[in-house]
Amino acid sequence: MISPTEGRKALTPSPHLQQPIRLGNLTIPNRIMFTTHGPRLSQARYVRYIEERAKGGVGLMGFNLGPLGIMQFPFGPGRGDPAFAADIDAVPPHPLTAEGRAWYDAQIPAYRAWADAAHRYGAKCIGQLYHSGAAQHTDIFQPTVAPSSVRDEYERHTPHALTPAEIADLIEAHALCARRAVEAGYDGIELHAAHGYLGYQFLSPLFNRRTDRYGGSVENRMRYLVELFRAVRATVGEGFLLGVRLNGPDLTAGGLTIDDVIAVSRRMAAEGSGYISLSGGSYAGLRGGANQPYVAPAFMAQGQNVPVAVAVKPHLDVPVIVTGRITDFDLAERIVADGTADIVGMVRALIADPRAIAKSFAGKRDEIIPCIGCNECHYGRPVACATNPETGREAALEIMPAAQPLHILVVGAGPAGLECALGAARRGHAVTLVDRRTEAGGMMSILARSSQQADFGAYRDYMARRMGAHGVSLRLGVEAGAELIREIAPDIVVLATGAIPIATLPSDLPDSVIDAAQALVDPSTLGQHVVVAGGLEDHLPPLITADFLARSGRKVTLLIETIAPAPTLEPGSLTMLLDRLLRAGVTLMPMTAAVSFNTGAVATRNSITGAPGQIEGVDSVVTLGNLVPADTLAETVRALGIPVHVIGDALSPRRMLHATLDGARLGRVI
Repeated sequence: MISPTEGRKALTPSPHLQQPIRLGNLTIPNRIMFTTHGPRLSQARYVRYIEERAKGGVGLMGFNLGPLGIMQFPFGPGRGDPAFAADIDAVPPHPLTAEGRAWYDAQIPAYRAWADAAHRYGAKCIGQLYHSGAAQHTDIFQPTVAPSSVRDEYERHTPHALTPAEIADLIEAHALCARRAVEAGYDGIELHAAHGYLGYQFLSPLFNRRTDRYGGSVENRMRYLVELFRAVRATVGEGFLLGVRLNGPDLTAGGLTIDDVIAVSRRMAAEGSGYISLSGGSYAGLRGGANQPYVAPAFMAQGQNVPVAVAVKPHLDVPVIVTGRITDFDLAERIVADGTADIVGMVRALIADPRAIAKSFAGKRDEIIPCIGCNECHYGRPVACATNPETGREAALEIMPAAQPLHILVVGAGPAGLECALGAARRGHAVTLVDRRTEAGGMMSILARSSQQADFGAYRDYMARRMGAHGVSLRLGVEAGAELIREIAPDIVVLATGAIPIATLPSDLPDSVIDAAQALVDPSTLGQHVVVAGGLEDHLPPLITADFLARSGRKVTLLIETIAPAPTLEPGSLTMLLDRLLRAGVTLMPMTAAVSFNTGAVATRNSITGAPGQIEGVDSVVTLGNLVPADTLAETVRALGIPVHVIGDALSPRRMLHATLDGARLGRVI
């Protein structure tokens, strides 16, 4: 078995990944699949998103076709009305009625446009069919359904248990959707039985408690999937590619086992599945505990589903696809070269860089925009990438040559400044980038050394290389002021100077109260029991800080004023990071504000009731969340008569995702 964490050494093209492969009646030009995901983009933006990745070398692409008459299947009361069917709170047309068939048939052209966009550049298209079951992530004002009335752990829906007649109707709806997929020009169909959705719910004894022919033994639990496969096969014909996506084991007592996965894989291959795609986990990673999110954060090892492929593939004579945090092309090459799988599924690597495959195959991996595993892309909003602001905005952020080349001075080499400098240089401007620190990256450089939540160092190093490649003059260890600005004499100044913390915690031990950034750089002054006062910070910073300090062997108490820790953090990352903190012994205290620190005790206040409290035996306090823009240099620049722009945290303290987008947007128009 290969190790998913082995190095990133080879700079030569990957010969095994570049080999074509037959899937059923299709020839796929290489061994990488852009597996199905939901970018939540408008039609025009999604078509461009597809085109860029097809042009970038993707051989096989997956698309969610569930909305073509499956995912909206109405199980509750009310009458569907096509006039309002697009409204999320409407009762949709029933897909088995004449009215419903006509309404969903009318949607085919929109989905054909996706396939056409991929085909224009030689990629093959797989249409994925699925129903989310009890794991419905959007409230569509309909009851959720499942094999049994077992509450979903993340969404907390208590579903309606499907009757045999309803199962038959849902299978028929899948067959109708498959017919639409064929009419829309898709090259194959994939039945989705992974990631906590309905097909998986039938397979897993954690969620399938039925006593009829759809429950009990693994043979009975796979009956729904077998019947579904046969109905779709009867619709599309024997020569059409039909594959299945399965989860790995549940990793908890009483759940789906690896033997179950092998049995289901063998049965589906015997039924005629053209491939078996292996993934794992669920939306938030819960299975009676924090086990595995299917979009794994960066502190989880790459290739978490590779061991499943190792166990399953020897039992099959059809190609195997494996996916799950594989962003390293060396790892992907070894997976294919060693026979662990035949195709590697990648999503986030190609979200970050649509041309990653072409760059890798050309031996230019140092030019690949890295995925850092921060999971900002996997969220309930249009797709976005912290390291590539162009993702999902390919048209809006297209690089156009500057009408008049200028000399641009960018102050601050954090994410916003780096992106702005790169964009402006790519357009033909002369760019000088200065920073008072002795290394580029801003807060990223600190996090690269202290945090395991994201691979910040990979992005920092990539951007440093791009500065040199595009002729940006990088001057580090330089304090920007009026004298330096006069010396450089720029046409325009951009301030990306970040934010500064403001002290808000009264203490008679001021040397024992420090800002989180300082603590991450040098924790040596901290005592053994540290209180991390997270304030109103609702994302990663308090958790990252607590994690770093706990890994240093300290006792950590984390105070957060919000109702729960990091409520805006992507659910899989939050679940796994909280599990990590709890296992390290960190005490979590939500709805708690730090009021003061005196004589070894932190006075607290409940955020809801205002009730006072106290934490004894505290040696040090680390504070977060109270940041103000560091924008004072703007007035100096204006006084010199030079136009000035302010971006990133210097404009408004937010997250890396916002900083890089600020920089990219300004760099494209300045």
